[in-house]
Amino acid sequence: MKLVKSLLLGSVAGMATIAGAQAADLPFRKAAPVEYVRVCDWTGAGYFYIPGTDTCVKIGGFVRAEYAFIEPTRALNPAPGVGRTPYQIFPGRTRSASGFFARGRIEVDTRTQTAYGTLRAFVRIDADRLNGNYAASGGGNGVSQSGTNAHLDKGFIQFAGFTAGRVQSFFDFNADQYNFEGIATSDESVQAFAYTATFGGGFSATISVEDPNGSRRDGIGNIAFGNGAIITPGVNPVGNTLSTGGAGYAGTRIPDVVGVLRVDQAWGAAQIAAAYHDVNTVAGGSIDGTNFSQNTTEGFAVTAGVQIKLPMIAAGDDIWLQGAYQDGAYLYQDSASTMSSGFNGSYLGGFQHNDVDAYAIGNGRGGYNLHKGSGFSVNAEFHHYFTPQFHDVLFGSYEEVGYGNIVKNIDWTRGGLGDASEYRIGNQFIFTPVHDLNFGVEVIYAHIDQTLAHERGQAATALPAGIARNPDAFEARFRVERDF
Repeated sequence: MKLVKSLLLGSVAGMATIAGAQAADLPFRKAAPVEYVRVCDWTGAGYFYIPGTDTCVKIGGFVRAEYAFIEPTRALNPAPGVGRTPYQIFPGRTRSASGFFARGRIEVDTRTQTAYGTLRAFVRIDADRLNGNYAASGGGNGVSQSGTNAHLDKGFIQFAGFTAGRVQSFFDFNADQYNFEGIATSDESVQAFAYTATFGGGFSATISVEDPNGSRRDGIGNIAFGNGAIITPGVNPVGNTLSTGGAGYAGTRIPDVVGVLRVDQAWGAAQIAAAYHDVNTVAGGSIDGTNFSQNTTEGFAVTAGVQIKLPMIAAGDDIWLQGAYQDGAYLYQDSASTMSSGFNGSYLGGFQHNDVDAYAIGNGRGGYNLHKGSGFSVNAEFHHYFTPQFHDVLFGSYEEVGYGNIVKNIDWTRGGLGDASEYRIGNQFIFTPVHDLNFGVEVIYAHIDQTLAHERGQAATALPAGIARNPDAFEARFRVERDF
């Protein structure tokens, strides 16, 4: 028995020695260190270091679903021209009353500390699906309209005070801060190159050179006005040198320039800003590329706004107040396109007040003169938390616009446009049952008062039956949004 035990133990020891020798002959590779994700402690919540770099990144976005109802009414779109019907009518039944909207958003924010301050790159991409009144364009909203689009909402680089890329216009302050539907305020994403100087006490100043296409309306207004008038495509009356089209924007020459003074402090923020806007136009021309006419004028806009935080009422409460004035730069007054429009298309029916930067009137010598529009807008929003889960926004805006005596003393059937004012008032209620999940309901009412343009000393041509001169509209919108 002892002999068997000795043999077994000797065999095991020999095998262990051989195995150890073979293991020593194998190549040895040290395990790579594990790179754990580290939280950035200097950027705020949500940022972490990209493994292997000194750059912090935050990834976010949301999924949004909406339903809206706007009672459609009969609409008249004035489209003056020589030798054709001076307007188009869209029955209410051809315009979508309801619509569905879905948006998916992804955004990435990266920040790196450098000797010159923070280097930041930000990108935000939206993809939308729109149906019904959300996909509307102009007065005739077909019930089967739909659309899909993906676009770069924001994409910019910031470094040492410089900003370059697609940004919120530096002119904007209360850019539809809380409301779902648009109110009378400037709210535009534009391409820009800007520099911001920061001072003590939260004060800063910015100079921004911005793409003027972001602040151009769809076109220039045209008025048929005797021999040498601005006319419409395809019409060639004898003796009129502008034979292939009316006036419209020419190619861009000078970018918009925006200057801003701003202060951000514990009590809130305030801003004043001014913008220069070049109105460069061209008209006419013959089929051989000759006989074009052009005209240019300068537009501008100014704005002032203040945000006041109200923690003495409830945590998170604040109020926003803003006013703007423009001359030949309508979208700086109201980026919802026209008084008759909302974010996604025609909003109010009745006589459509087609607001533009300027109207072109033929001068009888083969050219034309530009008559700028001017106006102002004011808006206010009050945001209140009843509880951390329930909050409410009460908002409204008022605006006026006009184009001078010459434009409003030409009958609307020949392209004249009268003065107009509009007010919008709405309320929004949001329920947040869990963090970053919101259910919102918004109702808004809008009303336009306007005069019909007419020849001096004569009554305006009567509107067709069923067309309101002073239209109004009521909208209800429901939204579900999950932020992440």
